[in-house]
Amino acid sequence: MNTKKNIIIGLLVLSFQGALAQFKTTIPLDKNVTTGKLKNGLTYYILHNEEPKDRASFYFVQNVGAILEEDNQNGLAHFLEHMAFNGTEHFKGKGIIKMLEKDGVSFGKDINAYTAQDETVYNISGVPVNNETLIDSTLWVLHDWSGSLSLTNEEIDAERGVIREEWRTRRTSDFRLKGQMDQFLYKGSKYAQRDVIGDLNIINNFKYEELRNYYKKWYRPDLQAVIIVGDIDVKAIEQKVKTIFSTIPLAKKVAERKYFDIPKHNELYFGTATDKEASSTSIKLQYVLDEPMVKDTSVTRKNVMSSFYTSILNNRLKELLLKNQNSSLSLKVYFEPISRLNTSFNIAALGKKGKVLASFEEVYTETERMKRYGVIQSELERTKKNFISSYDDFIKNKDKVNSDDWADKLTNYFLKAKPFLSPEDDYDLIVGILKNISLEELNAYAKTIQQPTNQVVLISGSDKDQNEFPKKEAVVEVMKKVESMTLEPYSKKENKEPLIASDLKPVAVKSTFEIAGIDKAKGYTLENGAKVIILPTTYSQDQIVFSAFGKGGKSLVKTEDLASAEIATTLARSSGLGNFDITALKEKLTGKVAQASPFITDNTEGFKGSSNQADLETMLQLLYLSFEAPRFDPTIFEILKSQYQNRLENLKKDNDNAFNDTVALANSNHNPRTFLFNEEFLKNIDLKKAEQIYKQRINNAADFTFVFVGNIPDSALGLIQKYIGNIKSNPAATETFKDHNIEPAKGKTKVVFKRPMEVAKTTAYLSLTGKMEYSEENALGMYVIGELLSKRFLQTIREEEGGSYGVNVSGSLLTTPKQAFDLSLSFDCNPDKQEKLMQIVWQEINDLKSKPVNANDLEDIKKALLKNREESMKTNSFWSDKIYNITMNQVRFLQDADYKNLISKINQKTIQQLSKQILDSSNSVEVIMNPER
Repeated sequence: MNTKKNIIIGLLVLSFQGALAQFKTTIPLDKNVTTGKLKNGLTYYILHNEEPKDRASFYFVQNVGAILEEDNQNGLAHFLEHMAFNGTEHFKGKGIIKMLEKDGVSFGKDINAYTAQDETVYNISGVPVNNETLIDSTLWVLHDWSGSLSLTNEEIDAERGVIREEWRTRRTSDFRLKGQMDQFLYKGSKYAQRDVIGDLNIINNFKYEELRNYYKKWYRPDLQAVIIVGDIDVKAIEQKVKTIFSTIPLAKKVAERKYFDIPKHNELYFGTATDKEASSTSIKLQYVLDEPMVKDTSVTRKNVMSSFYTSILNNRLKELLLKNQNSSLSLKVYFEPISRLNTSFNIAALGKKGKVLASFEEVYTETERMKRYGVIQSELERTKKNFISSYDDFIKNKDKVNSDDWADKLTNYFLKAKPFLSPEDDYDLIVGILKNISLEELNAYAKTIQQPTNQVVLISGSDKDQNEFPKKEAVVEVMKKVESMTLEPYSKKENKEPLIASDLKPVAVKSTFEIAGIDKAKGYTLENGAKVIILPTTYSQDQIVFSAFGKGGKSLVKTEDLASAEIATTLARSSGLGNFDITALKEKLTGKVAQASPFITDNTEGFKGSSNQADLETMLQLLYLSFEAPRFDPTIFEILKSQYQNRLENLKKDNDNAFNDTVALANSNHNPRTFLFNEEFLKNIDLKKAEQIYKQRINNAADFTFVFVGNIPDSALGLIQKYIGNIKSNPAATETFKDHNIEPAKGKTKVVFKRPMEVAKTTAYLSLTGKMEYSEENALGMYVIGELLSKRFLQTIREEEGGSYGVNVSGSLLTTPKQAFDLSLSFDCNPDKQEKLMQIVWQEINDLKSKPVNANDLEDIKKALLKNREESMKTNSFWSDKIYNITMNQVRFLQDADYKNLISKINQKTIQQLSKQILDSSNSVEVIMNPER
């Protein structure tokens, strides 16, 4: 159970949040970063990094977001972000995207942007560096973003429709609830009036000059940074930056970039938010805090302690949730940035039906206990061990950090004065702090977090449950009650037993085998029949990716037992292993980078896991226990059942869930084996049956293939022989999956239904499925068809019609349970446009059969395929997936030359032929969900 990623992310979120301008850091910038400021005020950062090799990422960072809009401009910052891809001085119309996609740099995947309240950030990632013309052109794109957008009347009007549909898609229940709660959290602050997407009335009606004036006012070099990270010649790139960006003028008189605070308040603010589609009732107490002006090592130390505090307290809350008599479904505490000048400490609870106030009392009691008594020594030591292990893992893999990750950190350095250190200096600073934080220091800090001022209590839920919301007086009374009650200090007994008590002996290797097409991979059949494949790589410096798989899955489970099968692995993962319940197991794994999680899918069962070299044995022990000593805790089962019950009640209002269920039933022709999360599911789950199914599926090592890819130590095979070799097996009892013929009805199926909605929106789905022999050519062809349609819909449905924010398209070829193609798509739109847009969808699909596809689009997709494969081949997960396909699906591995040859053979004719085969033999399913009028 690997906590490394969560710890690193937590520290990054909590460390050094702040604003530039008068905000600064006293910690020097990594000397490997080349930086400068041009005479016009533009700042640049350039860093050499070789992950991925032969690629570079280009970021354009604008230190202005929606918060700088005037009331009559609400939404224009985000609108400008869209317009950056709709014509500039040097790239007319869609010229930016067309230019980049010719070299495999794809819109959406590699080319993207976001607007927030305080910044707007653009990125062009994965740019091949061996093409100097492309590098120059990419720099000119960033140059044009700075101050040379075309902003033509025609493009502005066309984009209004796109933004309208983005507004429609993003205006979910959670979004609407947040908008209501922000009025209380940000009371008296401009943040309460800026949700980034903006006012639809303004989007529809603003004058062209209003957008141009906003652009001229705020898009200027003194508020901008260019960040370039990748496998580049830093000096050469710096010279190009100076040459290209020095020509951008800066006006003599510029508007001041203001920063907005959240007003202080002594009283407790209390607010409620309701929505007809809300799926749960939650309560949150927020303490609004100031950000320090100067980011020095003392701030670093404080933020490390913040991470310690939340990590330890959240572990206690998880223990509390494992007691079935509690009132809560979820409890957590966390810090989050809420503006450039403020952060907040949050205490959040999701209660069971009718128990919101009791749930809040539970979480508030634990924060009070921590405030009064602090942490205990064993908690501190475990947390230190976990955090140091995370940083040890980070420093071992420092050369494998992706360029985009470094670019993100440099973005935060520019925008928020968040220190940017070399990996070695960062490690020394943080680990030095981690090691010498004392119990007394942490406990003293714990007393400072919750203060009686700047408190905000927010309750959100369905309008139907509003009468059950506790009043402000009741919440305040609970807080006073807890603060005055007698509490016992936290105590904990530790299970010091070994994970595995028995003395296992390595078994012999019975035989070896090869993996077709992957010469460096070696296969071993152990004495118990287990098949093991080991592929040593150096793509990460200390990572082992593990998988195991066998055939059968839920296809071998009786229909009436499928509900229990659905929860079997969740129950096992949540119950612990061997002599350790889940809490004791997590404590036992303190400081370990190891996980091995079981799964049961429709047609397979197996494990996914990972470790570093040092903890490979721990991962194998977890695997062994998952076979030989899984746990199925009755208390955990009742907790899961209670959570499912609450979720089920909430999902009745969930339109997305209703839509997904309708699609599933249509795609299966209402087959009784179709999984639906409903009352029938809840009625049929059974503890003993779930345990029985798990032990039937996660059983017999001889029926599994175990795959290890990565930095495999020399000791690996011996450890594998010891642990996997001792898993019980029966080599004669191999299984395969059963085909239940779960497929759509023959011909055309169309389902149209209505749901009550707060925001009128149609959601549409279409799939074409049918039999098709699996081949590498057909698989690539199906993918290409999906990409071609994506490009066409981007042009027709999004750009020309302004009909949808985007159409998701997927073309694939399946191998199990039968060989078949699947071409599917979905989108949200204005209900008034649904029929016209579906006509366009069908027209574009039929055109694939009757007309040659656009040659330029096809070439761009082929180049992207080659580029993506080149990048993917340098990851352990790529090779793990390929071994799975070779072993389970008998899919041939394509060498580079073979892959390139197949790509070269894809042309207009082959796509037209494949499209004809799809359309002539497919069954179609169309599902339309409309709003009730």
